[in-house]
Amino acid sequence: MKLSFVYVLPVKTEFKYAIKDELPEVLNLAAEFGFKGVEYNIPNPFEVDFERLLRLTEDYGLRISAISTGSAYLEYGLTITHPDFSIREKALKFMRKYIEHASAHNSGVVVGLIRGRRNDRAVEEIAESLISSIKMLEDHCLNYNVFLLIEPLNRYETDYINNVEEALRIVEQTGNYVKLLLDTFHMNIEERNIRDAILRAGRNIGHVHIAENNRLPPGLGSIGWKNVVHHLYRVGFNGYLSLEALPRPSFKEALKQTAETLNPIIKGFQVEYDHSS
Repeated sequence: MKLSFVYVLPVKTEFKYAIKDELPEVLNLAAEFGFKGVEYNIPNPFEVDFERLLRLTEDYGLRISAISTGSAYLEYGLTITHPDFSIREKALKFMRKYIEHASAHNSGVVVGLIRGRRNDRAVEEIAESLISSIKMLEDHCLNYNVFLLIEPLNRYETDYINNVEEALRIVEQTGNYVKLLLDTFHMNIEERNIRDAILRAGRNIGHVHIAENNRLPPGLGSIGWKNVVHHLYRVGFNGYLSLEALPRPSFKEALKQTAETLNPIIKGFQVEYDHSS
């Protein structure tokens, strides 16, 4: 397991739960603290100079852990289940480009806010729409060796797919190019306990977002991080733990706090599981 963090590219809409300071300074500091990846939240995949972004990331010895899509929803109102087919098609066009970007390091593309809200639609109706859109992306995912990452979000942020069980229903009806993104902040609200949610998700986990119950960096709240890391190792997860939290009091302190809290735990369990395998 290794550490990553979410970095949001410039957006007009407010995006609180990501780092947005000068990128070279952020990447340099993250590398110093032992982070191995960066998850880019990109509002428009057609307007970003992705080759430059990729070179800059690699210059600091980091890899792209995932591509986030929430800012496309916030900035443009795009969703892949939108009742207006023209908006849905534009969202799918964005998703295909995100997939191409993610292929640089064989990472995943997050399906969080961009999946859309249910509003007055029946669950069956929006599920059918979501599954249909995901299947439209199947060939692109397989051709570029990229996963889609379904992220359950808490009830205060969306009215559709709030927990692991609901997300698994989508995974089971799509294909092996679709996995789960677990977020400790959302799980703390929606799941009976985080351990059972991790065990239920099992081998379907493709990526993990980390934040405390108060959305601060790990170590500044009440989540038991040894328990989280232990059970992730237990189900065979060995991917990225990506910080998506309020960067307080500063991004520097947020990165430092996360590294100091989690790196020793990760290393401790890594030794234990390496010896037992």
